[in-house]
Amino acid sequence: MNKLDQFEERKKDHIKWALDSQTQNLASTDLGKIQLKHHALPDFNFSDVSLKTQIFKHSFSSPHFVSSMTGGHEQGFKINSILASACEEQGWLFCVGSQRKELDHAAKARSEWLQIKEQFPKVQLLSNIGIEEVIHYPAEKIIQLAKQIEAMGLIIHLNPLQELFQKRTANFKNAKSALALLIKKSKVPVVVKEVGFGLSPQLVRDLFKMGVSAVDLSGRGGTHWGKLEVLRNPQMQDEFQDSLSAFDTWGYSNVEILLQTSTALLKKNIWASGGVRSGVDSAKYLALGAKAVGIAQPMMKWALQDLADSDEQLSNRNVLAGMKRFDFELRTALFCTGMLSSKSMSESRARGKKVWYESK
Repeated sequence: MNKLDQFEERKKDHIKWALDSQTQNLASTDLGKIQLKHHALPDFNFSDVSLKTQIFKHSFSSPHFVSSMTGGHEQGFKINSILASACEEQGWLFCVGSQRKELDHAAKARSEWLQIKEQFPKVQLLSNIGIEEVIHYPAEKIIQLAKQIEAMGLIIHLNPLQELFQKRTANFKNAKSALALLIKKSKVPVVVKEVGFGLSPQLVRDLFKMGVSAVDLSGRGGTHWGKLEVLRNPQMQDEFQDSLSAFDTWGYSNVEILLQTSTALLKKNIWASGGVRSGVDSAKYLALGAKAVGIAQPMMKWALQDLADSDEQLSNRNVLAGMKRFDFELRTALFCTGMLSSKSMSESRARGKKVWYESK
């Protein structure tokens, strides 16, 4: 099997194992420790509650966004078409999966994204590539990834633990200088995210000092990408099975990070993704200071259902229903905490208004 075939096979495996209960660790999100304060007498109508959100001067109907998931294979193109159509219809931001394949097969990949953009011209995309590629490729080539899919920004994902369980090594030397150069040269906003183990409060501060436009904490508790890489590879299972339990609750939860983040820093664009399974989860992250909330695994599940239900014409019925459910649950949580908008919720903590408490 050549490198391209191996890459595509790995991306298919990622979809399969991301939906497997063995890779999920929802209890470690710490969301259960946070309770929103119920307000029994909101002095406005439910219809007055607004989820409208500004991200990099672009308007969206909701602070929810589709978090980065998949790309680089035939099924990925169909899944991304479903997600793009739903994002355009519902008014969500769409963060694409890793574009690693596009660095070496740019023409084909660009053609696929042009098809998606032509069919869904109003969808807003964020490009996505790993830090190792930022280190080992010229900054101009990384920036081109965003340009070729007409993205409004560029995500750089950090994944040291995943890399080690995937290939036994990780080459991160010169990561900070390469990232700083990319930020300096990029004309579009640069976002830095983890893949499920969180960014420490100190690193969040450092990244904003470097000039990133936003960070996605992507904390512990959703899909455990270390487990996923081992489970998909029988050889790795033999070698690393005993090590997996040692890293079962590795990293920071979004709750931990946000609680430790200063109110001054919360005025920046801090996003939260990982283990979000309801609009109430989203409301808790907003109450703790996040500006936007990413959803991945549920979207993949619904997209695959739509793919299975489709004949010749792709449907987005399940994805769209899921998006509407998340938005409804978030609006309900806002209404029942006396908040008129997701913006007021996300700014409440920085303004000294606490609409949550830690349960014992």
